[in-house]
Amino acid sequence: MLQRQAAPLREQAVIELRSQIVSGALAPGIRLKEKDLGDLLGVSRTVVREALRQLESERLVRLQPGSGPIVAELTRDEARQLYEVRAALEGAAARLSARNATDAQIDRLREALEAVAGRASSDLVPMLELKNRFYDALIAASGNAIIGEQLDGVQARISQLRAVTLSHPNREGTMLHELTAVIDAIASRDADEAYRLSVAHVMAASAIALDHLQQEGNA
Repeated sequence: MLQRQAAPLREQAVIELRSQIVSGALAPGIRLKEKDLGDLLGVSRTVVREALRQLESERLVRLQPGSGPIVAELTRDEARQLYEVRAALEGAAARLSARNATDAQIDRLREALEAVAGRASSDLVPMLELKNRFYDALIAASGNAIIGEQLDGVQARISQLRAVTLSHPNREGTMLHELTAVIDAIASRDADEAYRLSVAHVMAASAIALDHLQQEGNA
């Protein structure tokens, strides 16, 4: 049940439902009943309905004809396309960061990655929040806010799969190594290398996510 806080109840409901979707507590394909969610969160059905509309705009929820809102499911092909777009966006941000970032912005990138390293990957939702802060720092360093806006939309749609990739055995250490290399290339002002390493980082995560979806499809 939600605690009464300064933030509007709708916003709190969005945060809680998003967290449950990302963590898998609300699994892809599950029907989202307003009354049940209202009872769970201790809010009105109106608040739940508004929260679901927000999550629908983020593509985490979709309307199923005849059933109402359900947790959105991604096909393997949709996931592949989203990771390809994510790779292009992050690669572009890394390339621009190598050209445009100040020393202070590069320091903030390292600090953001250190915060990621200090959080156990088993704490999936907090880990994703810290990784998002790292990407916020990357976008700031790139000097291109439009890339950030586009990346936010992609990240929201694959948030469940990001939880899958982060919890994959040995992924945490590999991820930190990959992102450290990206920052080092940015600090060296090697735009092409920063781009290459950033794309490789995303495609490594993509391989894990697509393998997961393949196994689910064969189950």
